[in-house]
Amino acid sequence: MLYTFFISLFSWSINGQKYGKGPFRLGVLFFLFTGVVCIASVARAQTETEPVDNFQLQTYLTEEQALDLVFPKCDEILFDDLFLTPEEKQALEKLLKRRLYEDRFTVYIGKRNGTIEGYAIITEEIGKFHPFTFIVGVKPDGKIKDIAVLVYRESRGGEIVRKRFLYQFIGKSFKHPIRINKDIINITGATMSVRYMCLGVRKVLGVIHSYYLSGKRNLANARPYNNQKQTAESNVPSEKTEKPQGIQEDEQKNKDIFADIKQLKESRLIMGTFAEITIYSSEEILVGTGIDKALDEMERIDSILSNYKKESKLSKLNDEAAKTPVACEGALLDVIEQAQFYSELSNGAFDITIAPMVSLWGFFHEKGHIPPEEDREKLLSAVSYKNVVIHKQGYTENSAIVSFKNERTKIDPGAIGKGYAVDRALDVVRKFDINNACINLGGNIYVLGTPPGKNAWKIGVQHPRNKNKILGYLELSNEATATSGDYERFFEIDGKRYSHIIDPRTGKPVEGTIAVTVIAPTGTEVDALSTGVFVLGSKEGIKLVKKIPGVDAMIAHEKNGEIVIDMTRGFHGKFKKTGNKGDDNVRWNVVDSDQ
Repeated sequence: MLYTFFISLFSWSINGQKYGKGPFRLGVLFFLFTGVVCIASVARAQTETEPVDNFQLQTYLTEEQALDLVFPKCDEILFDDLFLTPEEKQALEKLLKRRLYEDRFTVYIGKRNGTIEGYAIITEEIGKFHPFTFIVGVKPDGKIKDIAVLVYRESRGGEIVRKRFLYQFIGKSFKHPIRINKDIINITGATMSVRYMCLGVRKVLGVIHSYYLSGKRNLANARPYNNQKQTAESNVPSEKTEKPQGIQEDEQKNKDIFADIKQLKESRLIMGTFAEITIYSSEEILVGTGIDKALDEMERIDSILSNYKKESKLSKLNDEAAKTPVACEGALLDVIEQAQFYSELSNGAFDITIAPMVSLWGFFHEKGHIPPEEDREKLLSAVSYKNVVIHKQGYTENSAIVSFKNERTKIDPGAIGKGYAVDRALDVVRKFDINNACINLGGNIYVLGTPPGKNAWKIGVQHPRNKNKILGYLELSNEATATSGDYERFFEIDGKRYSHIIDPRTGKPVEGTIAVTVIAPTGTEVDALSTGVFVLGSKEGIKLVKKIPGVDAMIAHEKNGEIVIDMTRGFHGKFKKTGNKGDDNVRWNVVDSDQ
């Protein structure tokens, strides 16, 4: 698998081994420090081929059972969503001496009689080919109390789920390096899984040690866990609380119906971010295969649309289309044509030819700076979707030739590609007759159906100025959502923030708008529209949303030191505010789409 090669390379740096010499060393350093995942064919050539019968989804514990295990005597369980700023993430990576792809952790806190009994994190690490899911419970003194595997996805290496292996971690704390064959005895035939279990455990210890045990993070934003355990006293029936016999029977029937249904989840590193698919089903093998194939499809789209991979179809188009027309077909042509549609619809606010300007401002290499005014003005003529000419005459429906009018024009599908990949993954999932799924690629999300026994999927919407808070939840079914924010990638000079979202019409980072969340029928729509609406701003953005059936949006912007959040009525109907304390500077408006 593609991600296995990348993680394997990275593990060498963790274990203190050298990267090698000459070109190979430079190649590895390139992967490690840019976070670019290499081409799938190269990855597979460098790693062992996965055996045909290797994927075996094995679920040992549900989330609820795992929390019962680590908090057996607690009468209250809270959860706290910890969002890391780029600086915090970098500091944690330095502390752990490894690259992290999570920028958010859900930390569970168990309490008994109001006193904290411990902390826990459910996390994932990638074994030899597939990720495994496990929980680590930590006592208030920082020592591991319990550890267990929830889901393992391979036929090999599964010995790590056994208690006699996991018992070795009990009592360890962050002061222990947790090294193979020193702190933890290796298991023959499961070395890869053992290695990443050790890394994952230390990751959990690092998060809890750095934020909760140090006092850096309090529990002001912690919320009750949904499946809250009740005290023995509250379970005692009484004349006032006991439910009628008929209702009790219906509830028992519902429990029986869902008894065999499990949460099946898998994640990979795709397009430089985490791709994750979650499905509830009792058909573990069938659904596991469906998830695997859907993630494979995302990787295929990445191999076509990546502007980091020299052999991708997009890279070849960018290299040659200004010189001579280039044959274009399939997914690449589809993305370009859909991008042209949204560019026309937004009057150029969304534009996939923004790449040269993003590069000029230094965002591609994380070296943000203000370019000279004359350089920006000279480059403006290269940034226009009208520079991309599609010649379809004489070609089939799914093929054409594409040329660029300007020699400096380049295409960057970053504002539409992830949503498109989500849609293609959804196509695969549907072929397996799956009726519920949450497909998430770096915050571009499509939810199919609803989880068993629920009316909707709940999707959190991040606070644009406090990464440790969410504004609220969207309740969605059979639709997509995505958020564009100025907090995703930016740099500051003299106290002014410069976002990576650049107005194609001016060549300057957008000012005023700070976040846009869009709901739409497809992943491609929400990806493109969240960027286009961000550039247009609230007033013009609402007008754009009005033009497209089934689309709603929430737009956050700053005005006189206050955060103003405008949302369409349709968005308001699906959004539940959390009511963060201290948000007195946030003003909410519900506006009709025709205003």
